[in-house]
Amino acid sequence: MRKIRRLGISALLLSLLTPLAGFAGQVTSVPPGTAVTITVTPGAAPPPPVSITLGARHAHVTPERAGFSHTGAGNIDVAQPSPDVVVVTMTGVAVAGGHPAKSSLATMSFELTQSFEVGFENPKVKKAKISIEGRVIGLLRSERKGCGSASEGPGCATINSDSVALTTLCVPEHAVAAGESLSINDHDGLVEVPIAPGKYTLHQTFTIAATHNKSLRLTRAVSSEFAPDPALDPLWISYWEPFHGAAKKDFGFQITIKVAEDTSK
Repeated sequence: MRKIRRLGISALLLSLLTPLAGFAGQVTSVPPGTAVTITVTPGAAPPPPVSITLGARHAHVTPERAGFSHTGAGNIDVAQPSPDVVVVTMTGVAVAGGHPAKSSLATMSFELTQSFEVGFENPKVKKAKISIEGRVIGLLRSERKGCGSASEGPGCATINSDSVALTTLCVPEHAVAAGESLSINDHDGLVEVPIAPGKYTLHQTFTIAATHNKSLRLTRAVSSEFAPDPALDPLWISYWEPFHGAAKKDFGFQITIKVAEDTSK
């Protein structure tokens, strides 16, 4: 009886050690001092259930200048960081200074028409929504002697289905004069509306302006600055200007649209 029990224990130990022996055979010897690199590959993220496919685009920036003035940048950037998100950024600068013979004017008008298509990538999606939000960041400066003004806006974006507007979002307008200066960081939204698979259009506009009256005196320029450096030449503003050293990398008018599955009941 004891012999049978010993044989049973020996068989059990053998069955447990056999896989370990096979695993030990897979060990690779590494010489001392050799660097060992372990690579971990993350799994791919699943695609979003609802997506945006960009189509035809018409984007235009129109500068207008008169007298002693300057415009800079004038960019419309359309980016798609992920299949379900589109970000549109408009950036520009308008500056006007004193001219002895006439008034000075600088404006930049932005307009974008971007077609896109919404698709349901997951057949389980029954309904979806589209959201829109906007922000505007920049600086307005005027001359304390009351010789001019600077402004931004209106900045608006509308999502259309054929000729029907689904939703519109506008960021606040601002203007300064008589020596006022203003730092702007405004945000509006989030606005959400239901959306079905199909083709749509984003229409977005923005305007910046600076005006300066005719002047025989030496005066500072007025400016509407809504673009990162180096759009505004430092020669147009002094070292003692009120916003010296301001961070400008996020300047501009930006609209973000996103589509997602609508899980509400």
